[in-house]
Amino acid sequence: MKTPVFAAALAAVSLLGLVPAAQAQTERQPSVYGEIGFGAGQTLFFGDIRTKLRQAIRANDFEPGIAGNLLLGFYVAPERWKGFGLGPRLKFSGGGGTTDDQGGEYFFNYYNLGLSAKYYPLSREFNRGLYARATVGTGQLTTKHQLNDPAETYLHQFAIGSVLTGSLGWTFPLKTKSISLEGEFESGSRNGTISGVGDGQVFRSGQVGVNGILTF
Repeated sequence: MKTPVFAAALAAVSLLGLVPAAQAQTERQPSVYGEIGFGAGQTLFFGDIRTKLRQAIRANDFEPGIAGNLLLGFYVAPERWKGFGLGPRLKFSGGGGTTDDQGGEYFFNYYNLGLSAKYYPLSREFNRGLYARATVGTGQLTTKHQLNDPAETYLHQFAIGSVLTGSLGWTFPLKTKSISLEGEFESGSRNGTISGVGDGQVFRSGQVGVNGILTF
């Protein structure tokens, strides 16, 4: 059975596979741009999520860690839109590993799939110079905690909900591609079950990080 993460990744790769064909049809004036990016970010906890997870994973204290990011997407950006582009964007984030005060390992993984808007206000030319990006979507979050015991017991939490991401960056055009560096802030609110706490719990978490992106 395909997992939600695998299905989302397959959909994103399929969408990206359409980019070359779309560009071939518009050789004179490219209007479809694909992108792939990698980055890292500090996991953030909001509200009472830290308290709930302490209870769930049976740890007195722990700190969220740094996670790695994988970004996939494409944008439709006709010249007449003057630097504005719109399209789907998929983000995977994994890791965030940290050790609690009892020696147990804690991991924090998720993905988001959403509609993304990207705008170049200074150049008013897509894929050149300063840009701002906003993405609204939904996604799954999974936490896993390995207890420091002989059986290496695992506790899992699962949630799904909405995510809002904002980015500010700069694109450096190359001959046929471009490279962008951006800072990104993410805030998510997901509902799920927390072991030892109950159903219908709200995970409020986010991330602040830096990404490097190749656009083609």
